[in-house]
Amino acid sequence: MARARSFGNIRKLPSGRYQARYWHLGKQVAADTTFVNKTDARRWLATVEADMVRGHWIDPDAGKIPFGEYATRWVAERPVRPRTREIYEGQLRHIVAVFAKVNLCDVHPVDVRTWHGRLAASGLHHNTVAKIYRLFRSIMTTAVDDGLIARNPVRIKGASAERMIERPLLRWDDVRALAGAIHPRFECLVWTAAASGLRFGELAGLTIEHVNLERRELRVMQALHDIKGQGPTLGPPKTESAVRTVPVAESIAVRLAVHIEEYVEDAEPTALVFTSLRGGPLLNTYFAPQWSKARDAVGLRHVRFHDLRHLAGTEAATAGASLREVMSIMGHASSAASLRYLKTAESRSREIADAIGRRMDGMTDERNPRPPSSPG
Repeated sequence: MARARSFGNIRKLPSGRYQARYWHLGKQVAADTTFVNKTDARRWLATVEADMVRGHWIDPDAGKIPFGEYATRWVAERPVRPRTREIYEGQLRHIVAVFAKVNLCDVHPVDVRTWHGRLAASGLHHNTVAKIYRLFRSIMTTAVDDGLIARNPVRIKGASAERMIERPLLRWDDVRALAGAIHPRFECLVWTAAASGLRFGELAGLTIEHVNLERRELRVMQALHDIKGQGPTLGPPKTESAVRTVPVAESIAVRLAVHIEEYVEDAEPTALVFTSLRGGPLLNTYFAPQWSKARDAVGLRHVRFHDLRHLAGTEAATAGASLREVMSIMGHASSAASLRYLKTAESRSREIADAIGRRMDGMTDERNPRPPSSPG
């Protein structure tokens, strides 16, 4: 009886180790490593054969594409906003600095761990390192999906997690102080940001047609982006969830009416509500010096403009808004971002309860003084 034909072949090398090889599409493919004995070589060939039968086999030559080339194409082909693409390109520089010329199939977990350790020790913020790591992982996940490599080598436990940064919790007195210290042209901008929770780009992209003073509503339909090589550009907001209608208090509607009357020269529907000192698009690079000057003047040096948005989210939660309602107001795509406002509101509620308790205890002490202690 003829013996069944085995898959591949094994040969002993001059070094005494064994090499496993098999034929595929008219060419011989060798294992990327050698083996101590024939048994290990046979096991490797059996695994390759099983992968072929199951349709899981990856051509070793498929991954012979330089990471830099593949990653650059990956970023260029992503359906993202121009600003997001810019961020990806900036993050990618930290990866290609090491892996640009390394083939996808030659990126190994040990190399990734070494790269990550050096990046973490480079002085970059922890959350920045986490974002760069997630980009690396996403690119290599696509390489797996494309059938170029069998397994993603970017897999460091916990490396993608960001740390919650404790930001200063603003009070309305702080907002009043900041609005009073900044240039009058931006006073309404500060109040509107704190009351509505709109992002800076959303406020800068707000037009007359998207402000309904009668209904006291702001419709977020676009945002102003500063695109490298293009300059100020109106485009979609951060996410689909960011397209929303946000109600504002009557006092904010009044402030907006006064602001528009005073600072919007051409009240056409497409005219921008908030503009620079010269009346042009309000880019963050132009506004930042004005904000820095105001916050320094009132002793709030570490407060960012974005903290006004956090105040709006916390106030909404404190007022009793549900998680879904907070997500709608803030334009969040996921519940995780909105949950922090509910937690902050809970903490503030405890502070209020403690304050009430202290006042109550003080009144009790005044009306019911303790009896003098009896002589010992």
